[in-house]
Amino acid sequence: MAYLDEKIRDQVTQFFQDLKDSVTIQIYPGPEAETAQVFTDLANEVADLSDLVMVSQTSEAPVLEPGHPGNEPISGPIANLLDNQGRATGIRFVGIPSGHEFGAFLEDIKAVSTHTVNLTDKAKEALAQLTQPVHIQVFTTPT
Repeated sequence: MAYLDEKIRDQVTQFFQDLKDSVTIQIYPGPEAETAQVFTDLANEVADLSDLVMVSQTSEAPVLEPGHPGNEPISGPIANLLDNQGRATGIRFVGIPSGHEFGAFLEDIKAVSTHTVNLTDKAKEALAQLTQPVHIQVFTTPT
C-alpha cells in the first residue's frame, strides 16, 4: 500500500533536491509489528525519492531518554536519523511521523543531510550563550 500520492511524492522529490550527504532512517520496530510495518513502508517510500536517503532496521532497543525510569517497555516504532558516517544525530521519532510530524520528519532529514538548520538570528544568539550541554526534546501532536 502506498502512503504518499503522486503529488506528495513530487513535492518531496523537489524538497530533497538540495540534499548533500546521505541520511539513514534507522528503525527499531518494537513489539507492535503492524505499526512498525507502516512506519517502515512510509520510510521506504520517502527513501525511494532520493538516492541519499536510506532505511535500515535494528533489533537493538534505543537508549531511553535521561530521567526515564527505564522499567517501562518501549512500544516502538522508534526511528533515529543517522548521518553519512552512520552516527546517531540525536534526532528521533517515536511513532509514525504522520500529519504535522511528516513535515518535521522531512525537514530533519534535510537538516542532517545539508548540515544546516533554519534558525532565526535571535535563536542562534541565544544558543551561542550556552556553556553546558543541554538536553532538548520537542513534542508535536495534532491537537
